[in-house]
Amino acid sequence: MKMPGPALLLIFSLCLVLAGCQTEQPMTNTVEQVIYTADSGPVLPELQWHEERVITRTAVTLTRNGRVAATQINAGAWAVPVDAAALLDELAAVDCASLTRVEPADPPDGGGTVSYTLVFADGDPCVLTFDPGVTYTGSEAITAPVQALLQTLPWPPEAASRIK
Repeated sequence: MKMPGPALLLIFSLCLVLAGCQTEQPMTNTVEQVIYTADSGPVLPELQWHEERVITRTAVTLTRNGRVAATQINAGAWAVPVDAAALLDELAAVDCASLTRVEPADPPDGGGTVSYTLVFADGDPCVLTFDPGVTYTGSEAITAPVQALLQTLPWPPEAASRIK
């Protein structure tokens, strides 16, 4: 029985090595949108409000409404075109599992609630709900860039005031 030549063994070994050296590209889950919500604290019912800002790659939409029929809130929906692709790509790198909610020992009376929801392409959300006095370790990786974007948007004049 004749043994395969050294060249054939070398080629075969090289093929095995190269096939086994392929590196798997890490799967990154893209952020499709960010939903920032804010609710008023304990104020008169006609002054209670809810705002939602939905950030997509191409626009930010603000929706505001009052909590009762006789509201004094400037309700409506407004959209501002924006290129938020860099923000969404930056937020995709945040490890939501590492964010830890820290409850206050003695929650303050009053105050509103704010939440940030990252909606990933696979449908999984990452939700941070900041009730009065609550913080999250590492949340600045989400809150700071979102607030930086929201503070630079040129909202139409009719959206500027919460109260009519």
